[in-house]
Amino acid sequence: MAKGKKNKKSFIFKVAFLAFTCYVAVSFTLIQIDIANKEKQLADAKTQLAEQKLIKSEIIDVLNSGENTEYIAKIAREKLGMAYPDEEVFVDPNRKE
Repeated sequence: MAKGKKNKKSFIFKVAFLAFTCYVAVSFTLIQIDIANKEKQLADAKTQLAEQKLIKSEIIDVLNSGENTEYIAKIAREKLGMAYPDEEVFVDPNRKE
């Protein structure tokens, strides 16, 4: 009888160990996938940051040159969505760009 209980405990231990090992393997795989996704998001964010820095430097160059105030106003309106303090801006929701 003691041998039967020992075999049963041994079997339960093996099944529990196998289940735990499978859980760890699946968890590790999911974490690796999540890390890969986060690295891609980081690369995309860095690309967007570089683009924004380039746009910013172009705008600063134009502002520092002190020339063509109409161009500066156009860029401020179109790219930055800015307006004069006393100006009301209306947006056409049906406009296709």
